[in-house]
Amino acid sequence: MTSPPTPPLEAGWNEVLDRVGREVLGPDDRAGQALAAQVTALSRVYTGREGSLADAASAHAARLRFYLPRDLPKIEGPLAELSPALEGPRWRVLDVGAGYGTTSLGVARFARRHGVEAVEVTAIERDPRAIDAFTALARRAPEAGLTAALSLDVRRADARAFDAGRLGPFDLICLGLSLGELFGTDPGAELAAEPYLRALAARLAPGGALVVIEPALRTHARALQRLRDRFLEGALRVHAPCFTDAPCPLLRRERDWCHGQLPLPLPVPLAPIAEAAGLRRTRLTYSYLTLREGAPARDRWRIVGGPVRSKGKAEWDACGPAGLVKLRRLERDQKRSPSPLDAAERGAAFAIDAALSDGASLRVRGEVDCPR
Repeated sequence: MTSPPTPPLEAGWNEVLDRVGREVLGPDDRAGQALAAQVTALSRVYTGREGSLADAASAHAARLRFYLPRDLPKIEGPLAELSPALEGPRWRVLDVGAGYGTTSLGVARFARRHGVEAVEVTAIERDPRAIDAFTALARRAPEAGLTAALSLDVRRADARAFDAGRLGPFDLICLGLSLGELFGTDPGAELAAEPYLRALAARLAPGGALVVIEPALRTHARALQRLRDRFLEGALRVHAPCFTDAPCPLLRRERDWCHGQLPLPLPVPLAPIAEAAGLRRTRLTYSYLTLREGAPARDRWRIVGGPVRSKGKAEWDACGPAGLVKLRRLERDQKRSPSPLDAAERGAAFAIDAALSDGASLRVRGEVDCPR
């Protein structure tokens, strides 16, 4: 069964963000070319080309008016993979390093479409301007019918130093684009991040999940892959994106990294700003890690590369139970027997009726099951 596609961001978000921008940012608000310039500068910081994360703290308009609505849907891919495990009329959420509320608002938007009555968020954030904006958004977004009912309890604190031991239990714990800021992305950062995540996961309710979302940058994604390898055994296990309990095969070569994507075009007015900043405008990319208790099924394969199309064929890299394999479809096979694989892009998951080993190459002649 294929999960419903993530719908484009509703036009009502523009009005809500306009109101909150004027209300909270005041003279620091930006629009038009001034906003585009700030987004461009912040993009250079985020990609490590120029400046430091300390410089991002003052880019309030870019964070609220562009990066929040652009990144808000990213949580929906991991959430779709948790369904129906994450259910019930009310979701209790811990948002660590919440910022302007991007991830929690994405959760509440997803929850509204799936019949969840209310989302109760405990947010850990130290930036007072971000807290003010998140508080205003948590009030206005449900009023505009953009999210499920949303209650917000903000704890102003440093996310890394905060002790969550008295909070919870939670159905969902999220770290949206914050783990790399807390621990860095250099090799060895996973040694400190692992006990931190385990301590947070101890606050999960039975059946709950912890989701980490990071940028789809090589440094961030590979840091998350190294961290993922520290959860191959024990009660807390990797639920997604992986379908193997072996060490990550994409860590073998420095040039490889794992990330997902959503085919979601940016709406007006975000698209022209993205174009001016040299950013993607037709799809969202991100890396992620979902942890839950219990060993999940390891019977599917994830597309982690491709399609690479050359004369007469298309090829994909797939990661699954046996490791990393290459799938190949000839054009004549595509015409003779269409398959969901033909249109598959990075992040798609498949069940393949074949015995494969690490490094194998399979010519897929017919149908494959596409559960997502």
